[in-house]
Amino acid sequence: MDQHSWRIIQDSLGDGTLNMITDRAILMACNEGKVPATLRLYGWQRPTLSIGYSQEISQCIDLESCERNNIPVVRRFTGGRALLHQHEMTYSVIAPIPHPAFPGSLRGSFERISQAILESLKIGGIEGATVAGKNKIRDVSGRSPACFSMANHCEITVRGKKLVGSAQRRLRSAFLQHGSVILDMAPKLTHTLLKYSSEAQKQAVSDSLISNTTGLKQLLQRNLGNEEVNQWFLKGFQKSFSGNWNIGKLTRQESDLIEEFQII
Repeated sequence: MDQHSWRIIQDSLGDGTLNMITDRAILMACNEGKVPATLRLYGWQRPTLSIGYSQEISQCIDLESCERNNIPVVRRFTGGRALLHQHEMTYSVIAPIPHPAFPGSLRGSFERISQAILESLKIGGIEGATVAGKNKIRDVSGRSPACFSMANHCEITVRGKKLVGSAQRRLRSAFLQHGSVILDMAPKLTHTLLKYSSEAQKQAVSDSLISNTTGLKQLLQRNLGNEEVNQWFLKGFQKSFSGNWNIGKLTRQESDLIEEFQII
């Protein structure tokens, strides 16, 4: 497989389960050397709560509240904490290991993708975006179950507030990193879907989500759609990673894997 080729997949708003297993299928095909490095951009048909690969549903998710609010719950193939996908654009990067665009470590590849995201946001007119590092947002809520209550190393913040949350999964010969770019905040709904160890933690998480999170609408003072933000990312990633970029589609192998994962 030509390691200087990049495939672009632009999907419409999709079902939560399908969104997650599509990322997984691309990763599996890439791990077998069957597909090139891929940038996939997509959205969500309806509000959906995703949880990390190792997160325990019974301990951190209020399933009764999810049912009352008609919010499905899906599991990501990556780690991290619970995240409500609602007003957002989601990106995923799948690439072989090794790949000339990325260092061999998780942190190194995370940093390279974060720089591409910064370039994309700059194209969109977002000023002051930085990569969280030593001054990352601290979790003061006692191990919050919510992803956006803190910023981990290499995630994107703007003026101290988290805008993009990402997670990565590495296999022997490929890695997947996907992340959420918040178009508009919805901290109150996120807060009601989670479980807490105490009322104090519940309040701390609520305060943290409000004070530590921002969205593109809040930053630019206007509504944005997925198509506009997709264009930022297409331009930003192509500027950041040299190679032959082509609009593509899923292969037959990837489609077969998606069908297989839907049955499991």
